[in-house]
Amino acid sequence: VTNQAIAEGTAPDATVVSDLSDESSVLENDPTVIELCQNPVIALIKTGVVDDTNGNGCADVDETITYNFTVFNLGNVTLSNITITDPLVTVNGGPITLAPGNTDGTSFTAIYTITQADIDTGFVENQAIVTGTDGSGTTVSDLSDDNSELEDDPTITQLCQNPAIALIKVGVPVDENGNGCADLGETILYSFSVKNTGNVALTNVTVTDPLVAVVGGPISLAVGQEDLATFTAIYTITQTDVDTGFIENQATADGTAPNGDMVSDQSDNNSYLENDPTITVLCENNPSISLEKTGEFNDEDGNGASDVGETISYSFAVTNTGNVTLYNIMITDPLPGIEIFGGPIAQLEPGETDSTTFTATYTITQQDIDNGEVVNQATVTAEDTNGTVITDDSDDPTDLTNNDNNGDGEPDDPTVVILPEVLGASFEIYNGITPNGDGMNDFFWIKGIHNYPNNNVKIFNRWGVLVYETDGYGRGELDSENTFNGTSEGRVTVQEDKNLPTGTYFYILTFQGENPGKASYNGYLYINR
Repeated sequence: VTNQAIAEGTAPDATVVSDLSDESSVLENDPTVIELCQNPVIALIKTGVVDDTNGNGCADVDETITYNFTVFNLGNVTLSNITITDPLVTVNGGPITLAPGNTDGTSFTAIYTITQADIDTGFVENQAIVTGTDGSGTTVSDLSDDNSELEDDPTITQLCQNPAIALIKVGVPVDENGNGCADLGETILYSFSVKNTGNVALTNVTVTDPLVAVVGGPISLAVGQEDLATFTAIYTITQTDVDTGFIENQATADGTAPNGDMVSDQSDNNSYLENDPTITVLCENNPSISLEKTGEFNDEDGNGASDVGETISYSFAVTNTGNVTLYNIMITDPLPGIEIFGGPIAQLEPGETDSTTFTATYTITQQDIDNGEVVNQATVTAEDTNGTVITDDSDDPTDLTNNDNNGDGEPDDPTVVILPEVLGASFEIYNGITPNGDGMNDFFWIKGIHNYPNNNVKIFNRWGVLVYETDGYGRGELDSENTFNGTSEGRVTVQEDKNLPTGTYFYILTFQGENPGKASYNGYLYINR
């Protein structure tokens, strides 16, 4: 404060005298100056509020933050030309003047538009600065605080981060043989579609699969970005897969959020919103089995003929003719008295043949000898992976008739073991004649048949037509009387006394009393002219 006082007085002669004051000398007239203490102080609080336009409870890209600024004059002098600047936003309002102790919370505002980078960071952080001028022209300033006029912390507006990832896995069989389905040894091409379904960018995105080695990656995904081509895998179909009938599995996608958090998702077969496993259907299961049975007569006494008590050894070849693995394979045989050894076969792969596990032994009976053969059929049973039981009747691989009696596509001829006949020492049937009058093989010779006169002979052509029949065949010491010389006796299609053509015929010889070892013989006879 600057001022001067005036002193006046009147002399005796009435003269008026005066003097301007001085602060320290009676000889000078300087004004008296009293210095007053000035303390200009300003403060700023900045707050931010997210404008949740879509009401989802989170800050999204292009939504805004409204900033409010409160200015405080904390000094003892009036401040004028007060302004606020902010490196993040354009501040609206001002300049203003504030008396000491006054506060302004309405003049200044700002709006900030949120970016993806802000959400990736998880918050928006910044500070504004307020400046003002006191009466002496001195400029004062303050960095903003978030809640106190006495501090200078930056204003931090938290933004919610929702990192998320989704994965789709699709399997396409490569039908290499063109049969319309996936077979053993063929491949499945897997493709993976990965999408960033969260609100922050993802890095180090990878795909793993317990079934296959996934090729490709790692990659980064922006928000909403989808990758359809980076990740692939190839899987080779195994027998176990074929047995099951399908391949089922899931892959996993992983990614890293900006804050270091890991996110993951199990794959779905067609949707980013679900997590169902990917199922690839293979060729339809076709369980099938084949059994071959062969028998061999064992001439234990070495006499060249079959005797009661001698045996037949059977061998079995089991083949998996389907496309799935078979289990618990067993063989049964209805032949009374047969003993089967070996088994069960625990497991048989498609195309595999087992010819060593099963054997059987059968003891020959008198009835078998009378029949001249042993005819029978075995049955094989097995189970597939689903427990379905399949069977096959045995086939005799030496019989080329190949009848398929049960319609399963596999031949089912019974196994026939011919038993050597017990012939008398002087009894023998010759099965070829050349009736040309040269005196050699001119008739059907049954050596020694004259010893068994109570006999009957029938001869048939290949169509089953009876062309010759007689009782008491081969009388006389040379077995040459009443014999067949290739001439028809006249039966249906063949005229009597007509020479029969070259070809194969069939005979049946029966005895009504004494016989050379059996009551009946049969076989083929060949006429060659």
